[in-house]
Amino acid sequence: MRTDERHRMVRSFAAAGALALALFAHGAAAQHEGHAGHAAPPSPPSPPAAPPKDEPRVPIEVPAVQQQRIGLATARLEQQRVAPTLRTVAVVQVDERREAHVHTRIAGFIDEIFVNAVGQQVKKGQLLYRLYSPELVATQQEYLAARGQGEIGKKVAQGALDRLAAWGVSPRDLAALKQSGTVKRSLAVEAPSSGVVVEKMAVQGIYATPDMHLYRIADLGDVWVVASLYETEIALVKAGDDVNIDLPSQPGRAITAKVAYVYPELDVATRTGRARIELKNPDGALKPGMYATVTIAKDLGEVLLVPADAVIDTGARRLVFLKSAATRFEPREVVLGPRVGDGFVVLSGVGAGDDVVVRASFLIDAESRLQAALREGAAPQGHAGHGGG
Repeated sequence: MRTDERHRMVRSFAAAGALALALFAHGAAAQHEGHAGHAAPPSPPSPPAAPPKDEPRVPIEVPAVQQQRIGLATARLEQQRVAPTLRTVAVVQVDERREAHVHTRIAGFIDEIFVNAVGQQVKKGQLLYRLYSPELVATQQEYLAARGQGEIGKKVAQGALDRLAAWGVSPRDLAALKQSGTVKRSLAVEAPSSGVVVEKMAVQGIYATPDMHLYRIADLGDVWVVASLYETEIALVKAGDDVNIDLPSQPGRAITAKVAYVYPELDVATRTGRARIELKNPDGALKPGMYATVTIAKDLGEVLLVPADAVIDTGARRLVFLKSAATRFEPREVVLGPRVGDGFVVLSGVGAGDDVVVRASFLIDAESRLQAALREGAAPQGHAGHGGG
């Protein structure tokens, strides 16, 4: 074939290819125009993602040369006496069972105030303030007007008395109203308990409503010391544990007590829990807001500890890799107790004398999962996308 003929054939093939591309582009554009103006149907909501499944593991063989190459190391588990000492910060707080909040039950103006400063000592029944309320006056007048008006009047009068009692009018003042027939202009509000005024919003002349927090009265003869505990320490602390308390504000004073209560919830932001210690405070030396240092000495006796570096937490269970022969490593599920220092108390799964992997454990775990997946004919999650992984 001559050269000019070959050139013509090449040009004809090129033109045919260009035409095919143009036709394909035109068809795609026409298809796009045919769908223009039609909103795509909404995609169905995705089902909630299932929790990741715990991948199976199998025993594996790791030659000695390979163990040395990856830096594999093991530790032998032994029974040992464990007596950790926990040292943490705490704050002195009001005993919540020995405080009272004072609100008015009916809106009105504080006419007179008798306890007008934070820090004042009050006795139960002591007069705090007087409240003038037009509704209170009108209800007393309603009672006086209705009480002598037959059966219907008696019912109206009794309803008025019930409202007065619900608003906090004392039985003594109700008896005086019945006997004297004199309307009192203001309601006397008394302290519901003895203690110290630690908060006060009541001010003479203000218009008080039931939602206002007028006083908080606390009996500081007993206080709480609330200690913070790390998440890993909570399981170690129990009600009845002995504690020592030191106060920076009172150097040289050491207080011994017991844990009264361990709170069931954690602070989400700090991942800490709390323990409560209850103390007598007859001299008032322990003041709410004071800082303290709490020391808790624990004696767990003879326990089996596994190093934290040996534990693999899958989210569904906890595993260690047990060295069962010179080159053989087996996954073993363990049940763990509290963390103590750099290890966990072992409740079951391994025993004294067992050797567990403490270095390169994640490499051993990855190989164990890979071998398990290969036996099942599928690549494990961590090896997806790696050819021959």
